[in-house]
Amino acid sequence: MKLTEIFGEAIRHSDKLVELHDRLTTRNQRRIRPEWSKRFYAARLTDWPMRDGLWRSKNDTILIVGTKNAGLSHKDFASDALLVFLRVALVMAMAAIDKVLHEAVSRRFVALVKKEKLDKLVDLELSKAYRIAIEARAREGKGGRIRKRPGPKIKAEALEKLYRESFLSLRRLHEICSACGKKTILERFGNILKPRRSSKYLHEEWSRLYARRNQIAHECDIVRKSRARKIHLHMDSTSDLKNDIRLVRNFGEFLARELE
Repeated sequence: MKLTEIFGEAIRHSDKLVELHDRLTTRNQRRIRPEWSKRFYAARLTDWPMRDGLWRSKNDTILIVGTKNAGLSHKDFASDALLVFLRVALVMAMAAIDKVLHEAVSRRFVALVKKEKLDKLVDLELSKAYRIAIEARAREGKGGRIRKRPGPKIKAEALEKLYRESFLSLRRLHEICSACGKKTILERFGNILKPRRSSKYLHEEWSRLYARRNQIAHECDIVRKSRARKIHLHMDSTSDLKNDIRLVRNFGEFLARELE
């Protein structure tokens, strides 16, 4: 499977979350009139008891109806409440890029070893490599003719450690791309954008996006305070989050093509 195909599959999670946000965002334009509630129950669309009461919210294509005992209300489908979908979509979009970077290293494993570049990307303990090499000296089969090759096991151990690390920081991103023969990756990306973006601008943007990803993934997007009396989330707007997701998505597509 090509890296572009892998990214396409990985980014689907982010795309689905953005779609859910857009489809489920509704507005409660007015309270339910008694006659509307009576017609709803008369239609026997559900077996809800009338005593539970109803709430509803809608947009141009979706109508959401529930009872007051549902644990939800129309407020749960307002745009601000559903920003959680966009926050997670940003994290998943970044994860899709991380997946491409890991797969790029995996596919170039032998070449990176020969060029002595792998040591900078993953630190495999000498004792572990030595143990694998010693175990490979043992012969198997009839007459001890079959001898194991240490290469595949060393690769498996190195990749196991590699996949536990994230390559999303600016430094690690440049390390991976440079090792794969794609230096100045953000500058190259900036040249295809319309309008064009400078390398400095994209470096600052990526550092900001990486910090936002960490705030969401590691701190639940809660504002850090030394003595917090009340929990506050970082302020976001729908348009800002969507723009960030779009930028990450475009960069991921570009990166997958470059590292193919």
